[in-house]
Amino acid sequence: MAKVRTLGPGSLKIGATNSARDFSADVINTALEPSTDTEDNDNFLDGHTEGGTQSETWALTGSIKEDFSMDGLQVWCLTHSGETLPFEWVPNTSGTVKLSGSVVVSSIKFGGDVKTKNSNDFSFVALDVAATSYEA
Repeated sequence: MAKVRTLGPGSLKIGATNSARDFSADVINTALEPSTDTEDNDNFLDGHTEGGTQSETWALTGSIKEDFSMDGLQVWCLTHSGETLPFEWVPNTSGTVKLSGSVVVSSIKFGGDVKTKNSNDFSFVALDVAATSYEA
């Protein structure tokens, strides 16, 4: 199989399967970003050293184009802010990977430049991130 290297066309859905909100038509960029934190080593008086622990956190990030309607993503995020909901992201429907887990939804900024189709960024804490096979 040929390697699929382009982001999109794909899909991004947040929420339970029967009521998931589809972000796909409004997202202009998106990423699932890991962040690794490593504690410093501990040095002891007797001369030995114990290694610090390493932890990893994730964020589902991106930008959306604004939709000033009650059905828009910004209103949906405001309504669901603070909720932990499942997500499913297929970066490219021609590829074979699907990323999933849960996100903590947070509000997205409203507004920007006047007489402009504004885009606003989002960043949701992602939990239990996993990669599984995707079949169209």
